[in-house]
Amino acid sequence: MNEQKQYVCPWCGGKDVVEGIQSTYAKVQPNKALTLKGENLIHVICKNCGTAVRSYVENPQVLE
Repeated sequence: MNEQKQYVCPWCGGKDVVEGIQSTYAKVQPNKALTLKGENLIHVICKNCGTAVRSYVENPQVLE
């Protein structure tokens, strides 16, 4: 997780977050072609209320 970025939960205002990875069959894949390759979806989750504060892939270039 990017330690320089300060995340604030839009739901409860919490600042204590944890990162989780959504992987295996839930990978983000390019829309233009059927492929087994894909990128893990990373979620930044508020530890206070469980809200997903941010979701992203580390290498969006793979999806082009």
